[in-house]
Amino acid sequence: MMLTDPDFGQHNSRTPPEELLIFAVLSRAILDLFGPNTLANNQAEGKKSRYEALRFLTDHSGAWAKRRTELCDAIGFNGDDVRARVVRVLEGDSKALDHYEGRGSLNHVEEARELWEREKDARARAPAKRPKEPKRKAVRYMEARPKVLALLDRPRTVKELSDETGFSDGVVRTVLNKAIEKGTVEKQGAAYRVPDTPVAATAA
Repeated sequence: MMLTDPDFGQHNSRTPPEELLIFAVLSRAILDLFGPNTLANNQAEGKKSRYEALRFLTDHSGAWAKRRTELCDAIGFNGDDVRARVVRVLEGDSKALDHYEGRGSLNHVEEARELWEREKDARARAPAKRPKEPKRKAVRYMEARPKVLALLDRPRTVKELSDETGFSDGVVRTVLNKAIEKGTVEKQGAAYRVPDTPVAATAA
């Protein structure tokens, strides 16, 4: 990852202002992570800045990773390569940021590495995401289907069926749509009913 100007500042006018801004954002993140956080108002704010910079530069997924990718794409960088280089520094590679223009200010690398180790430990201890509950919609559908169909001896609207069965409009519509697909229910305007055919009556 090179955040330097190959022309040593002689031709900044050739770089669009938007790209210069993105370079500044990325450079600021690296300085916040590895530098002294001199812009922070207090120690707590400095720690927060370092932590947010760590997330922005190293997260695999989520909002921070998405933002890093968007910014890097805008200036022709590969966000994953940027992440990999930062992680190399955090894992002990002292040369991974040799091309960084402000490397002389990166004098808090050890603090960043300690934060990285704590973050890795915290992620390892974090409970796995709870599996999604069994498909509740499927359960509701099975509960609602016989009750909804039993009321279709005459045309009824979704609202009427919802009011009488206690199931939501969405569940009632699911029952009705599936029944229409099977040919066991037909729609008449805004109402639904079971067709007067032996086949449909048997299938229902």
